[in-house]
Amino acid sequence: MLKCFATTAGGLSELCREELMSLGATEVKAQPRGVSFEADLETLYRSCLWSRLANRIFLTLLDVELDNQEDLTLQVAGVDWQQHMDAFGTFAVSFSGQGVGIDHSHYGTLKIKDGIVDYFREVSNSRPKVDTRDPELRVHGHLNRNKLTLSIDLIGYSLHQRGYREGQQVTAPLKENVAAAILMRAGWPEIAKQGGCLYDPMCGSGTFLVEAAMMASDLAPGLEKAERMLLNRWKQHDAKLWRSLVEEAEVREAEGLRHLPDIYGSDASHKSLDIAHQAIANAGYDDSIEIKQMTVEQGRRWGDWQPGLVICNPPYGERLGELEEVKELYTHLGDYLKNEFDGWQAAILTCNPELGMYLGIKAKRSHDFANGPMSCKLLRFELDKEYHREPAIKGGAELAQQIQQFFPELSDSEGARMFANRLRKNLRAIRKWAEKEKVNAYRVYDADMPEYALSIDYYDTEDSGDWLVVNEYAAPKSVDRTKAKKRLHEAVSVLPEVFEMDAERIVFKVRQRQKGSSQYERMDESKQFHTVIENGVQLRVNFHDYLDTGVFLDHRDVRAKVAELARGKSLLNLFCYTATASAIAAAQGAKSSLSVDMSKTYLFWAQNNFWANRIDEKQHQVERADVLVWLAEQAAAPKRRFDVVFMDPPSFSSSKKMEGVLDIQRDHAMLVDQAMALLNPNGVLVFSNNLRKFRLDAAVSDNYAVEDITRATMPKDFERNAKIHQVWLIRRKS
Repeated sequence: MLKCFATTAGGLSELCREELMSLGATEVKAQPRGVSFEADLETLYRSCLWSRLANRIFLTLLDVELDNQEDLTLQVAGVDWQQHMDAFGTFAVSFSGQGVGIDHSHYGTLKIKDGIVDYFREVSNSRPKVDTRDPELRVHGHLNRNKLTLSIDLIGYSLHQRGYREGQQVTAPLKENVAAAILMRAGWPEIAKQGGCLYDPMCGSGTFLVEAAMMASDLAPGLEKAERMLLNRWKQHDAKLWRSLVEEAEVREAEGLRHLPDIYGSDASHKSLDIAHQAIANAGYDDSIEIKQMTVEQGRRWGDWQPGLVICNPPYGERLGELEEVKELYTHLGDYLKNEFDGWQAAILTCNPELGMYLGIKAKRSHDFANGPMSCKLLRFELDKEYHREPAIKGGAELAQQIQQFFPELSDSEGARMFANRLRKNLRAIRKWAEKEKVNAYRVYDADMPEYALSIDYYDTEDSGDWLVVNEYAAPKSVDRTKAKKRLHEAVSVLPEVFEMDAERIVFKVRQRQKGSSQYERMDESKQFHTVIENGVQLRVNFHDYLDTGVFLDHRDVRAKVAELARGKSLLNLFCYTATASAIAAAQGAKSSLSVDMSKTYLFWAQNNFWANRIDEKQHQVERADVLVWLAEQAAAPKRRFDVVFMDPPSFSSSKKMEGVLDIQRDHAMLVDQAMALLNPNGVLVFSNNLRKFRLDAAVSDNYAVEDITRATMPKDFERNAKIHQVWLIRRKS
């Protein structure tokens, strides 16, 4: 028996193992990048001719452990190369891996070449030639530490290159062997045997269509280029056996074409369809595959099709700004499938599994695939009303509910169970504290497990009960997006059970670094406000319309400190947001207050906080202004002074007064000076910000009496994230 190895695309090893076993291979073992197997010569030839999933097939000549670098050349020279090539033939060498001090592929290649040359000099005093472009024999060496595997390539090119794309200046979205694997997983071979149709509503350059036709017509993938395979130049090649297998394949194809089922495709792009037409013609299926230009929104069947398989690889929305358009496309695709293909099966490949929720159909099963460097998931559906669902709503506010509908298996994964256990542990500790301190809104989780990069805030509202606000921290580009999404879905899938609440009360958002006024941008228009109690004061919160809810929970103790300092005194609240600090201070005895912000929306929200607590608006006022401009003008000629100034500026913000943007690290000393100019002689400035790498300017400490109260104002639910804010009390020196 011959020892062999078939390389394949990532994620296809198990399928390739099954395929090689069906061809008669033995001792078949799937490995990360391929499959090892044993075969007689006929089975090896069949593998080269019939494998739809392999890239290359190698015959292993040597599998040994090396003592050192020189042993590499000696071991290669010990192979009987006359069995594989003539003394004056041509060969090429490739090399991968590293070990025994060899860490460069070029050096490994030279050592193998030297071994082959040394062999022929020893046995025939001759030397074969190296020909990297068109050799008679291709030799490949792989070194893993000290283990050398030496093989000859029986193909000479990647088997995914079937031949029907030759001459096309196009890179198909899917390699042919990956498309074939997807069709296998989708059950196409069995559907085709039963006479079912295949339809790709986004067929692009037609790869699914041609591969489906090749399977259904029993066409050997290697038949078109059978005479170009390097096995024809191999010295032990059995030309008679090979010719008989090629003729058998030709007979099988002729018979298979008589039973080829209907195959259809459509696409919105006429350019893609031109490429598809050419590929279909090159493959010899121009009389069997019908395609037409049509968008998914226009989608309709144009014939009497037998129920079968709908398969496609829609866009993933990778480019900035595309995702919302792609969500809409998936929604239209889902409508098309539900309206036109009742009783069919469907298979959708996506590199963003969340998009599958927008189809509005519950997936019965899913399979992992790799499309080049991208990790993908094949979602499989039975198109029956029983599995119809409402598509995911824009914004993802009901993501937990959607995940439970479409991916129920996620909640039972190992990662989901670990995350649920962490949440339960956090809840046991934090709820005891919250009940004792009468805290009704608090953080339960804040990326405690780095791979689950979320914050989870719990709100017990007066008017509508429990809510969860889940923020996903946007992953850096270095993190695999598919893995990050899977972990997100695992986490969100367990929330309803852990918190014992309905999924529609879980609000999901993505939190990225905020720039300029982006934190103020409206995300939705639900206008649904709720009331949460803090220190006996009613505060209005909104979970859907903006990134933040109207209350910064980590500033809970800061607001209490401001209220304590302002009791019986006057307060100036700069960058006031929804003026929660002013509302609490006013309710707890502040004599007067002025709250300044540039947002009309948030100042109206602030007034609602005042109205909810029956605060006297004559004594507690709001003023709309660009705070940077207002503060500079007031500091230059103060018209009014205050006992307490609370200033919690954003890290970055636009302003007409300044060049570029406010940079709190660069500009805070100036802001402190201006705020101090508005204080009464014994007044105090409460200065806070949430820039994690912030450092207080030495000039501030030199000019004023500064007290760092960060630790004293860090509530228990934020202790795990000590850099979420920094706070100082700043007074004039005596």
